[in-house]
Amino acid sequence: MLGLEKQIHVYSLDTACFYNQSELAIHQKLLRLYHLRNKIKQNKNNTLYTHQLNRIDKFINYYKQKLYKAFEETRLTNNIRELRTDCINDKNVVSIFESFLTRTFQCKTNELTEDIMIVQVYFFQVAEDIIKHGFLYNNQKYVLFSASAGQIRTKKFVVVKEEILKKYEKTLMCGLSIDEINKRGGVNVNKFLAYYALANSATEEWEDFDIDRSIVVDDFETFVNGEVDYIDDTDYSITRQKMNVLVPHMDGCGIMLDDTTTMVRLPWIKGLLVKFDFRKFIQEHSFDPNCNCGIIKDIYGVTHDIYKENIKYIFTKSQFKMWKYYDSWEQYKSYYKYYNCTAGRINQEEDFIPNARINYQMLQTLTDIKPREMRSLARKTIDEIESIGQDYRTTMRLLGAIEENDNPNYIQKSLMIYPELMRDKYSREIIKDVKKSLVKWGKAGKLAIDGKYCFLSPDLYAFCEWLFCGDTNPKGLLQDGEVSCTLYKHGDKLDCLRSPHLYKEHAIRKNVQNDLTLKWFDTKCVYTSCHDLISKILMFDCDGDKSLVVKEKQLIRLAERNMQGIVPLYYNMRKAEPTQLNGETLFHGLELAYTGGNIGIISNNISKVWNSGHVTQKEIDAVKWLCLENNCVIKN
Repeated sequence: MLGLEKQIHVYSLDTACFYNQSELAIHQKLLRLYHLRNKIKQNKNNTLYTHQLNRIDKFINYYKQKLYKAFEETRLTNNIRELRTDCINDKNVVSIFESFLTRTFQCKTNELTEDIMIVQVYFFQVAEDIIKHGFLYNNQKYVLFSASAGQIRTKKFVVVKEEILKKYEKTLMCGLSIDEINKRGGVNVNKFLAYYALANSATEEWEDFDIDRSIVVDDFETFVNGEVDYIDDTDYSITRQKMNVLVPHMDGCGIMLDDTTTMVRLPWIKGLLVKFDFRKFIQEHSFDPNCNCGIIKDIYGVTHDIYKENIKYIFTKSQFKMWKYYDSWEQYKSYYKYYNCTAGRINQEEDFIPNARINYQMLQTLTDIKPREMRSLARKTIDEIESIGQDYRTTMRLLGAIEENDNPNYIQKSLMIYPELMRDKYSREIIKDVKKSLVKWGKAGKLAIDGKYCFLSPDLYAFCEWLFCGDTNPKGLLQDGEVSCTLYKHGDKLDCLRSPHLYKEHAIRKNVQNDLTLKWFDTKCVYTSCHDLISKILMFDCDGDKSLVVKEKQLIRLAERNMQGIVPLYYNMRKAEPTQLNGETLFHGLELAYTGGNIGIISNNISKVWNSGHVTQKEIDAVKWLCLENNCVIKN
């Protein structure tokens, strides 16, 4: 996997590292009280247990209030906070993967840098001071950079040295600035933070990427008619109805010539680039009077000639997150080159895709599963547990000591060269640990299955019919209820799944393999039809989302039974309004994300519903409402 080998080391600090002396004194008293409370809890047989616990809790609440008051007093002084030097130690060092940000800042591989730091939020008052005003360390000022979705879930954000950020801001923003964005009407704060955080995504530099061989075109979207459960987001009423649903088929997806399908990152650009020979498509449709022979318009209305400009990469508008803030694609390209921006990529499509494991979410929605069916479904996992250490081939596979492993470690390499090492004491310990893991995974519903994780791609032939031939309702190569995946045979019945799996999201589809699909769909993606509402069932984008494509007959039988009467959910997703970017709005956006953006709570509540016993229509409706709430949180 690209981008996951080279690392740098940074300091990861919590908000307590920025306390002044008075705040620190209160904090240390609180720590002692917490330690004392834990000791009391360990001795529940003590007759004074409840009394002592209540007394300690009163002291804790007293000092918490005192700490809050100290925060307010610090704020009134208008002094910028300082990072205490005692917090700069080896215990607070973590490793992060190299990214566009670390390469731009010229951080050295496997070395510690002080240009970038991570802050863990425990007290919002301190975080607010840092986000709004920055902090000082070693006579240097640090300011907020951004926070990725993963960091928001763990209440973290990234800070960087202000002088270095000023030096490279135009590079990281590809010519834009906060002031320029504000002049153009501002932006939704959380979306800005997410887009800016793309610079900190783990990537490998795409050294031969040529920005001059790329364009950005409009998104291909059509109305697909189908039956849905429409949820009104104002009164939560659920109505089953047939309706035309607008489906953005290329949501996050683009195409490219002669390269391996990959996820891509450029400043303000993210998504999936799928290999597709659009030049051959143009040539074969040159006889069509409706075909434009490779003359198309970009999202700014400028005409481009695919052949004259030697275009290799076609991005779509949904991939270009900040397109509204540029006057043209030429302006973006000129900024990209002038400020020495670079492209990165990660998660290239692998030559060998191993069988995957299903998870508990995908099993818990099979609400009528019987014990014997569960035993049948778990049979492969049971066989693995019983065979590891006994059967040579199974053991080597589970240890990852196989030729198909593109990135084997030293133990795996050694076992492939000299399999007799399996009898070594250390190897036997590894096998025992793997067996324990298999048992643990099995208990958690992580079962071995005949299925593989594949990138999700739209019908790119239909996209080219729309783009080059002007067909507003293209036929494509796939019909409703069909998918195409070269990893499976023609006619195979497949269960397409995706995580998070919250509602009954088992999309049973027929696999199509014929001369046309084999000619045009020559990657290992699972291609979906533009006449199908499958994207509304699985709630996927095409920006690098993967589907677990399962051929397991037992699972498919169970899924078909449980999908009787189930239709996709559909609801209006309201978009947050743009706002001006400043310290106040950035903090407010992060605070809302930290407190209200935890989708884990919602998915856990959904699991509780599915596992509450007998699931009736009442419980199913509750899951539908929770799915609405979950996706509103994700989109905003």
